[in-house]
Amino acid sequence: MELLQPYMLWGILAVTLPVIIHFWYQKKGKPIAWAASKWLTEKTTLQHRGVRLDEIPLLLIRCLLIILLVLILGKPVWNWLTGPSKETMVHLVQPNRSVFENFRFEIENAKKKGEKVFWIDPEKQELTDIESVPQYAGSAFFLQKTINQLAGTSTNFSLYITDDPEWAELPNIYIPGTFRLFSTTDSSRNEAYPYLEMEGGKKLFIGPGNGQLMVAEEVDISIRFAQKPVHAGKIHVLIDYKNPIERQTVQAGLLALAEVYQIPFAIDNQQINEKKYQWILTDHEIKKVVPRTLYIISGKAQKPDMPGNVIQLPDSLRLSTSGLVESGELPEWLGNALVSWFKLKQNNAPLSQKALNALFVKIKPDRLPMAEKGRQWLLVLFLLTLLTERWMALGKNVRRNYA
Repeated sequence: MELLQPYMLWGILAVTLPVIIHFWYQKKGKPIAWAASKWLTEKTTLQHRGVRLDEIPLLLIRCLLIILLVLILGKPVWNWLTGPSKETMVHLVQPNRSVFENFRFEIENAKKKGEKVFWIDPEKQELTDIESVPQYAGSAFFLQKTINQLAGTSTNFSLYITDDPEWAELPNIYIPGTFRLFSTTDSSRNEAYPYLEMEGGKKLFIGPGNGQLMVAEEVDISIRFAQKPVHAGKIHVLIDYKNPIERQTVQAGLLALAEVYQIPFAIDNQQINEKKYQWILTDHEIKKVVPRTLYIISGKAQKPDMPGNVIQLPDSLRLSTSGLVESGELPEWLGNALVSWFKLKQNNAPLSQKALNALFVKIKPDRLPMAEKGRQWLLVLFLLTLLTERWMALGKNVRRNYA
């Protein structure tokens, strides 16, 4: 047995209270002259002195009640309640042709053994057709969500991913239980400059050397661009805030960014049904996260289980609460978020195996479901013991009244 809250064991010291109360009432009382005392026999008087043996079971029951209450608060985990735990192996594959072909042998063997194989995808898609590899942009952002959906108390993971530098931009990924990490270099990775295609054939990209956003036409610069832009046309943005001052502040930051870099933002202050947004800035709770949309949520506490396309800010974006607004860094911060989301910053150096391993943190599996089941059994036992204690106490009072 293991306790999720072991510090509650200190409450067992309270088991001494029924013992103290029991002996307190067994103290010799003060003699009081009473005319009818002659009708009481000496045997009855002696029966009320010292420790009465018929009260010992009731004392033990009350002590047991305190012990059971402490165990309920301590949340014990009994593995025997769920039967012997069977370890399962789950394989997670990044939806990438290079990854799949490089680890094809391992994946096919896992399928033959009957082990589960899933793509890294927010919809928890199982790998069924080994000849078809889906292509998901930004699949790395959904690795934590996929792990949370598949994790169990005895689940081991095998991860097959690229050594792409985009993994270094993500927060730590928490994995319950044990895991194995297999990485490979994506041979199809484009070495050309990624860019946003804007109006008039202009391109927005990170310039070489200075690492700053630049706007240029293809004929004005001699560097080689990628074959396709990461995004073409207007960037549809939804600014949805309860506070009008916060909405105006964020909108001013985006307009400043658009004026300097000529970014074609199409800004809406109210959501239009069926319209797809590339960027949503809000202070509302997101009920359903769209994978192809970047979310910036302000004024909300950090939630570790949110996908990678959701940026959470604990403070609202107002002058009185936000350091970004007070220092005038909000437009620059929004620009960096845009660059990171569209992956305009070129970094083709692959991550080492050590650097990849450092991104994954092993944690203990969630045993709360087993603790809840053990707590239910203890509650039943506590209620039965309480009913027994009441029955014994009432029976004792009846016998005393008729004595």
